[in-house]
Amino acid sequence: MSNREITVLSVSDRIENYLLEQESSEKFKDIDLILSCGDLPYYYIEKLIKKIGVPTLFVRGNHDQAIEYNKFGPQSGPLGAIDLHKRVVVLNNIIFAGFEGSLRYREGPFMYTQGEMWMNVLSIVPQLLFNKFTYGRFVDVVIAHSPPWDIHDQDTHIHRGFKAFRWLIKTFKPGYFYHGHIHVYTEDQHTETIFGNTKVINTFGKRKCVIRAGKQHFSQTEEASIPISPFRNPAEDFRNARRKAALEKVWSTLFGSSHHLLEFQQIENQLNFDNIENLGIRKIPLDAIVASVNRHNDFTRKFFPRSKVDPDRWKRVSKAVSSQPLPIDVYQIDEVYFVLDGNHRVSVARQRGQTHIMANVTKIESLISLTPEDNFEDIIIKNQQARFLKDTKLNELRPELGFNVTSVGSYRQLRDQIAIHHLNIELEQHYPYTFQEAVLSWVDEVYLPVVQSLTQHGLLRDFPEYTPTDLFLWLVEYQQELSRHYGWEIKPHGAIEELAAKYSKRFHRRWQRLKVRLFPFTSQLPSTIGNWRETHLVPRKDGQIFSSILVAINGQQGGWQALKQAQTIAKYENSTINGLHIVTHSFDPSEPEYRELQNQYRERNTTFSSAPNLIFEQGEVVRLLNQRSLWNDLLVFSLEHPPENKPISRLRSNLRSLIQTCPRPILAVPSPSPMKHALLAFDGSPKATEALFLAAYLAEKWGIQLTVVSAMDDSQTKSSPITQARKYLETREIHANLTEQVGPPSDVILQTMEEQKCDFIIVGGYGYSPIVEVLLGSTLDALLRLSKKPILICH
Repeated sequence: MSNREITVLSVSDRIENYLLEQESSEKFKDIDLILSCGDLPYYYIEKLIKKIGVPTLFVRGNHDQAIEYNKFGPQSGPLGAIDLHKRVVVLNNIIFAGFEGSLRYREGPFMYTQGEMWMNVLSIVPQLLFNKFTYGRFVDVVIAHSPPWDIHDQDTHIHRGFKAFRWLIKTFKPGYFYHGHIHVYTEDQHTETIFGNTKVINTFGKRKCVIRAGKQHFSQTEEASIPISPFRNPAEDFRNARRKAALEKVWSTLFGSSHHLLEFQQIENQLNFDNIENLGIRKIPLDAIVASVNRHNDFTRKFFPRSKVDPDRWKRVSKAVSSQPLPIDVYQIDEVYFVLDGNHRVSVARQRGQTHIMANVTKIESLISLTPEDNFEDIIIKNQQARFLKDTKLNELRPELGFNVTSVGSYRQLRDQIAIHHLNIELEQHYPYTFQEAVLSWVDEVYLPVVQSLTQHGLLRDFPEYTPTDLFLWLVEYQQELSRHYGWEIKPHGAIEELAAKYSKRFHRRWQRLKVRLFPFTSQLPSTIGNWRETHLVPRKDGQIFSSILVAINGQQGGWQALKQAQTIAKYENSTINGLHIVTHSFDPSEPEYRELQNQYRERNTTFSSAPNLIFEQGEVVRLLNQRSLWNDLLVFSLEHPPENKPISRLRSNLRSLIQTCPRPILAVPSPSPMKHALLAFDGSPKATEALFLAAYLAEKWGIQLTVVSAMDDSQTKSSPITQARKYLETREIHANLTEQVGPPSDVILQTMEEQKCDFIIVGGYGYSPIVEVLLGSTLDALLRLSKKPILICH
């Protein structure tokens, strides 16, 4: 069920203030996406984003301004929303495209002639063709301000639709076309129209809808048949139908779609029937007939004949329906029709190009929804989902969470997780929990924090074919596999980045993997400023930032001092410690020297049960430390070889490379410290600001004493970065000793540390470009050479 349903809120043309009221939160908490179709002020869209907190796509209308002004200055679009004009965007495996503006009736930034809109539409055609080969379809949802020509538009130049949009619908068959521009004044005014297989929706004001990738819609107003030529040759029709059956099989193989009819008996075993009602003779769309009661092996998904079909019988039926067409008999379950009698008549109608057929319909009510796009696996998953939600009562307790998955067996995994969580919380709390209490605890403490982390890390963009629940299960399984292999307690959030780096199919991820293979020693990139904090945007149950610490053990005295320092932090944070010893050559871990190293590591952790195992790995030091840091929150190592004060030495320094590329904060330890009094070196730079954030956390969580120092040269006479630090710390109600001095930064920092009796330093990473740092050196290089106290480095 990769084509999952999502709930969207579409808006245009009119501000609906009640959407921003607190009372509306409950009604719209299930919204997955906002679509804005124009003529709405940017501030209103921003308020919706802030209120509902979901991704937002928008196009501009003819009354929108190129620049809007607010108290913060000029603004060219709503902050946090994606401008979809002339773009194709894939979100949650649903393909979106968009076009702004209306037909030109005066001068304005977002108005176009028919010819200009044709050029806009044609500009995205290459991307749509690429989508067909990538996803098996061109586009799912188009949003525009104006309607298509002759659909919902009005017979005035201002409100006329675009002909290019009508062509786009007919050619590329999107499931949905959202537009605004046409105001709705009466209840009988059409706001939804089926054109081809596309539902055209006028979203004036606001609309709440459910959309699905690959969805097709069917009109009930088309002709049931087309004129049949008296000279038509049934034998030729049958041969053409057989060729189409063969092509359908090839096409489905290329794009992974199903070419088999659904079997009623299989579906019957998966559904709970509530009621059966005969609806009589009516016209039904042929595209919705994708199942059969007893002939599912004889025809393809589109009812073209397979080799099992008797050619003579098919020809006789073709002649018979030409003279006296008879209605077929079908069962209807939701949007799907199952042929009870008349399989050959459906096949003949398909070959003749009909869109509808007359049928005697018996409707079967079921709690599980079916669509013509579903295959048998989709139906099994829907049935399992319904049972899972019913058993756990999550459809009542957490109705905003769909728990959609794309593979059979996923709900069993979720049940197993809940059962394990139920057992664990009873053992921890020494209290009997009911099943429903355990379910809610699992959702709030296990499931939601991980899903929120997945969303904030953008994993849904890396794996658009998966649902959040799919990614949750995959991540937990991957994390558990790593934990078993290494013997470390790797948290799910620690494996997120590696999962994307190793398996994402996005171009830049593939390119990075290729670079690693081709240039393994030069493929490390500088870590993005603030990226380490993304892991901690979702508050953890215990409020930790350093929940797991990686310690580089080199077998020397310095390595054991680093371990001792990590133990100090672990006591503050109640965190786990993971030891890593890297060997650059081939080795056998069973050799005496490695067994002795393992024994020493365990002896030094006899009173610290969270660090039982030392892992040995072979490889390049900087690359392996960076990779294993992704599973942890802090890297601790002994500071034994700081960069020398020479350009060539700085260029060759592995420590400089590690500081520049490590994805997590680093603690360099020349000698252990109780870490009771921190000195924050602050110059106002982005990396120093990251250090300020971390220092504030340590002051709040650890209760340490904090001193902030800023070094100024003679040119700094008007303002100082210390003012920025003071304002931030005051907002957090943190008391600190703030000082500023004139002089070389490294001298000022070391002198202040000695005067204030600070026992460790917090500082930002390298601030200049690598070339400047190598040629001229830096404050951080000087501190690494001269400081006798640990240095905590942020970036």
